[in-house]
Amino acid sequence: MSAPFLPLVTVIIPAYNAEKTLVDTLQSVSNQTYERLEILVVDDGSRDKTYELASDYRLKDPRVRVLRQENGGVARARNHGIHEATGSYIAPIDADDLWHPRKIELQVQALRSFPEGRGVAYNWYVAIDANDLIFNHSRPVLHKGDVFEIMARENFIGNGSTPLMPRADVLACGGYDPALRDQEAEGCEDLKLYLALAESLPFAVVPGFLTGYRFTQGNMSSNAYRMLKSHALVMAEVKKRHPRLAAIVSVAEFDMARWYFKRAISSGDQDQVRKLALMLARRFSAKLAVYGTRLVWYAAKQQARRLANRSPKAPIPSGPAISIAFPESGTSFHDRFKVAVIGEAGEFTTLRAGDA
Repeated sequence: MSAPFLPLVTVIIPAYNAEKTLVDTLQSVSNQTYERLEILVVDDGSRDKTYELASDYRLKDPRVRVLRQENGGVARARNHGIHEATGSYIAPIDADDLWHPRKIELQVQALRSFPEGRGVAYNWYVAIDANDLIFNHSRPVLHKGDVFEIMARENFIGNGSTPLMPRADVLACGGYDPALRDQEAEGCEDLKLYLALAESLPFAVVPGFLTGYRFTQGNMSSNAYRMLKSHALVMAEVKKRHPRLAAIVSVAEFDMARWYFKRAISSGDQDQVRKLALMLARRFSAKLAVYGTRLVWYAAKQQARRLANRSPKAPIPSGPAISIAFPESGTSFHDRFKVAVIGEAGEFTTLRAGDA
């Protein structure tokens, strides 16, 4: 990258009993092509070898510093790192997630378009399993600029290991809210911060699948009931501050509950299915009726098409075509992961995970 915009970026890794994945996460951070990094591992009262592994890794990469605190949850761990950081930007990554080597470099480039670099940069992500294999990916959205209403409708960033955020603005927003954990509603701390930042800052997108977001049984995002409670608390504040967005927020709440319900069914988690079915019936009875009517209408329409021997065709998109190299399910994030990114002239190019 060329001068003068080469700010120090502080990477914050909250880690609790993360001995199985922490070294791989640290390696993906160390391998960043953007070298002006400060790397803070915050051991959140781990009972395994997390602290020892992080301390040993510091011998390989002197940019690493290890902090410790009593167990207080991911929000407090991230906030600890933010207060100890010396970088102009904060880049959080959970201790089981991974980054493409050019993630930070491309995000810093994207922030050049904003005065004094004041904005938030994000990218797309792939879902990876315990063996680092890709099994899904995020929608390739291109939201930028003022995204507050879009964020209220949908957390298009999708996880806490993706954004690059100006530290001063994160501090001005109060950082991550630990009160959600205290209310047994941990899970949407990142969304709450993104909403706060979006009220005053523009967002920039790096159109590439640069984050490997790990889904494992028992992790925070797999607990549907707790995540929905967390989401409801965050959205209640949005509706209180912005009454005009009440309808948008209500749709967002229903869509999130419906998504988790479908996920519980597909995974065969009968306990979650029962809990979520009751919650959906209690909170969204009117919306369920409308949704059910639409499903019936859609099924009837599909049947009519089949009877007429016509296959439904996807609508032809308008505007210039964009070629995106989507990641393939079953490929390794490390070895076979392909990503499309925008070049300096605006064209999409294809890179492998190991490319500089």
